[in-house]
Amino acid sequence: MLIGYRAAMAVHGVEEDFDFWSPGTQGPFADWLWQRIGRHSSLGWAVEIEREAQEVGVPAVELFFSLLDEYRRERRPPEG
Repeated sequence: MLIGYRAAMAVHGVEEDFDFWSPGTQGPFADWLWQRIGRHSSLGWAVEIEREAQEVGVPAVELFFSLLDEYRRERRPPEG
């Protein structure tokens, strides 16, 4: 769904930062996730989140949003 959203942005000429996929790369979220979980996958970040969720016994969508919150917190500019 996220890749479809990115494709629609491109078709309509919308310029917006998109951390989940960019042409030629999996995007900044994937780079962050590989460091966070300590491994890399050619299958993509969604597959690795599913695997990780299965290992820890939580729904994959719940883990995704938990990781997304952590990612956003780490990338947020310091307040002040």
